[in-house]
Amino acid sequence: MMTVYLLERVDLLSEITSHHDPEPTRLKAGAIGVPGVAFMVLSAAAPLSLLVGYGPLGILVGGAGAPAGYLLAGAVLTLFAVGFSAMARRLSQAGTFYAYIERGFGRRVGRGAAAGALFAYFVVQVGGVGVFVAAAGSSMEHFLGVSVHWMVPAVAVIVTVWAIGRRGIDVGAKILGVLLILEAAILLVLAVAIVVRGGGPEGLSVESFAPSNVFSPGMAAASVVWFGAFMGIESTAIYRKEARNPMKTVPRATFLSIGLLIAFYTFVSWALIQAFGTTGAIVAAEQHPEEMMYIAAEEFMGGWAANALRLLMIASTLTSGLAFYNAINRYAHSLALDGVFPQRMARVHPVHRSPNFGTTQSLITLVIVACFAGAQLDPYGQMTVWTSTPGVIGIVTLLAATAAAAAVYFWGPHAYPSRRRGLLITTSALAAALLVGVVYQMIENVALMTGTDSPWTNIPCSLAPFVVIAAAAVAAWKTRAKGSADTESDVSSAAPYESEARPAVE
Repeated sequence: MMTVYLLERVDLLSEITSHHDPEPTRLKAGAIGVPGVAFMVLSAAAPLSLLVGYGPLGILVGGAGAPAGYLLAGAVLTLFAVGFSAMARRLSQAGTFYAYIERGFGRRVGRGAAAGALFAYFVVQVGGVGVFVAAAGSSMEHFLGVSVHWMVPAVAVIVTVWAIGRRGIDVGAKILGVLLILEAAILLVLAVAIVVRGGGPEGLSVESFAPSNVFSPGMAAASVVWFGAFMGIESTAIYRKEARNPMKTVPRATFLSIGLLIAFYTFVSWALIQAFGTTGAIVAAEQHPEEMMYIAAEEFMGGWAANALRLLMIASTLTSGLAFYNAINRYAHSLALDGVFPQRMARVHPVHRSPNFGTTQSLITLVIVACFAGAQLDPYGQMTVWTSTPGVIGIVTLLAATAAAAAVYFWGPHAYPSRRRGLLITTSALAAALLVGVVYQMIENVALMTGTDSPWTNIPCSLAPFVVIAAAAVAAWKTRAKGSADTESDVSSAAPYESEARPAVE
């Protein structure tokens, strides 16, 4: 209760001071460049927690071809990024999914996408609290031999993320950058050590990239892992109001993030398989999934490396939470400017220029987590799984819709002339088709994600994002839209924040 009270007092103080702010909804412009935006995206993807927590699942289900799964997912998302980045040059909005989908399919569909995106980001963030709790609890027992109720680390991470995020996007980017470099460095050193020492009992091989392994039935089922690993790459456009030279920063950060993640995931996951051998890796993933990376680190680098990985795992989940916190706040800020949410939700801190919605978001997260704790549910096996599953499905669904919207946009007569118009239409349409196939695979194999065959769990996890999107679209249909007409409308609320020339030709 004290935590809730303090957060409420800070939010009240910010609202009082914002009335004296001449620009109460203006974010801090020019705060971050390409590296800063890329760090936000890479931190949301949380490469360490992904490889430690979900990498073994990818190996168990996908088999020896697991490293190739990251390559295939990265290739599809690179196609997506072509049209996405081209549209980013033409839109002055800071939103991602809904801004692009609105341009392609109209305001009502865009509003549905907005609600779906906010829902997806939010539930994934709640699931991230469970991942942090699992990592922190394991480390406390390993290092200190003590055990506390899981609400203690849960409250700690919620308050920490709120405090850092409240200081502004530039502070968050610096902290994320340092932690991300540390976690990436130790995994790369481990991967290199495995290669230098010639791998494990079976030596080094490239069997992971053999067609028989790449196109095995398990690889399709494990697509939830491959695409979940890149979650957050679309959020580059959220930070355009705070980016330096956003017309160049957003596209560059998008492709940089995808390229780095492809190389990192592929190399480290391949090296991990080499540490155990093709057969041994699958056995280890089945018997000791949560310890697989730690076992490899202790074997090839020593106990200090395994201990360092445990600590950095906590940092990785923290940075992921901060990245999603920032994304949710800026999404809500953009929606408020567009008239979807009340205007007061667009207010920002008078000093740090960070959205005031962060406090509300933290309080809601705290209440949801407390409900899971009160029901005595497992923080990882139930809270994380039940919230992250619909979140991942929702995000990939909106990626598909965004790609389709890009194809429609560049096909239409209102698109700006471009020498690459045919390429943009083709890549966007192909990306949309491939992503629809991925969504189908996720729903078809939802039991793999939830760990249960119960329809009471699997049906809500599969359909929740679609229900939210449809409900919001219907509500928008029944409500008179404020401002200009449907598809041709541009977001005039963005005008005070930046003035940029639209390129006539690419």
